[in-house]
Amino acid sequence: MMVKDSRKLEAALHKTQKEVRMLNEIIENLSDGIYITDGEGNTLRVNRTYEKMAGLKGEELMGKNMKDLVEEGYFSQSATLQVLKLKTPATVMYTVKTGKRLLAKGVPVFDKNDRIKMIVNNVWDLTAIYNLESETIATKTKLQEEEGNFIFHSEAMDKVVELARKASKVNSNILILGESGVGKDVIAKLIHNASNYKGDYIKINCAAIPEHLLESELFGYEEGSFTGAKKEGKPGMFELAHRGTIFLDEIAEIPIHLQAKLLRVIQEKEVIRIGGTKQIDVDARIIAATNRELEIMVREGKFREDLYYRLNVVPIRIPPLRQRKEDIIPLVHYFTKLFNKKYHFHKSFSKETLEIFYHYKWHGNVRELQNIIERLVVVTDKDLIIKVDVEGILNLQYDHDNITAEDQLKDAVKKLESKLIKEALKNHKSTRKAAKKLGIDQSTLVRKIKKYGIKYDEISHQNDAF
Repeated sequence: MMVKDSRKLEAALHKTQKEVRMLNEIIENLSDGIYITDGEGNTLRVNRTYEKMAGLKGEELMGKNMKDLVEEGYFSQSATLQVLKLKTPATVMYTVKTGKRLLAKGVPVFDKNDRIKMIVNNVWDLTAIYNLESETIATKTKLQEEEGNFIFHSEAMDKVVELARKASKVNSNILILGESGVGKDVIAKLIHNASNYKGDYIKINCAAIPEHLLESELFGYEEGSFTGAKKEGKPGMFELAHRGTIFLDEIAEIPIHLQAKLLRVIQEKEVIRIGGTKQIDVDARIIAATNRELEIMVREGKFREDLYYRLNVVPIRIPPLRQRKEDIIPLVHYFTKLFNKKYHFHKSFSKETLEIFYHYKWHGNVRELQNIIERLVVVTDKDLIIKVDVEGILNLQYDHDNITAEDQLKDAVKKLESKLIKEALKNHKSTRKAAKKLGIDQSTLVRKIKKYGIKYDEISHQNDAF
């Protein structure tokens, strides 16, 4: 009987070992890099693909905590640390000490007590790195990319990144849509870095260049083609982007008479310089972006329909920050850390201020958020930035800022009524005066203060601070 049991145990062990070997082979041969940590952020495993992507050996990383690795300069930042901080999946673009640029998506694995027991990172290679702080003579465009402006936690942005990653593997034209400040240029760089186009990344803002110069900037010119032209002529942006990517930001601002020439370049993959006759072959990925609705412009005759369809092969729409609120607080944390390091401060935000940031509309999107965080870090005297500081900078009014179309009428009324009461209490020293200003009885005001849980003493102290 014991022999029989022993054989069963041996067979089960052999089967398990075979399955483990098979699992190891799968992990080691995945096209994605794999980086696994425990629930404390200690490195448990990396696969061969990750080692090759990062230019690091597994033994350099094994057992080390991600926080220490970031502090020691191995990584500029970490998706694992973002997951541990907010207990949700996180996607982060970061730089390895070897200079490699990677994109990591960290996903937490929870135990039965809802504690994080493991974090699995899928990592993709974005190795076409540029010195983004340099200004090249060819483009006259300063390409800057600050660490961390690609942090996000929302499902909406996860879908955007996944679509961008898929689009990077083909050479189709891409149209990125979204409001100003949402990060269209960041997505364009991600696509270029992950693509097979390893030439230069050329960005041109079509709205920033005067109309009479735009044609020569895009298509170049020959010697003596117009007054003031360089003697030797000049290549255009499309020529410079050969075998690379040209990012046409604010594409809607291209004049209608230049749209026909742009269409020809897209269709024929060749360009003729101003004043020239020679056809110059150009093979560049074209990524266009705009914050305007091109379909409406097409109907109004302000944008060529044929050009629109040529550009809009793969549309990528980036939602505004107010529609992906999960990204707001992670970005606040990142920009706070960024500007603390830049200005040698130790500023932080109170829980109430984070609540304000979360509900604020952010019409300027990530760009506005970054601007506001920098301003608060610089101008606030105290290390702890509180509610009154943020309200002063944002100039908050009771102008329906926190009321959205998704609110039920009852909830919207409560929001507005609460804002009006807080504003009245802030501007007047007593509930009697505040009630008079609001046109209600003092007893009614006191009842509503209790109903909405408004801390009158706290508001009074804030008033004194002014």
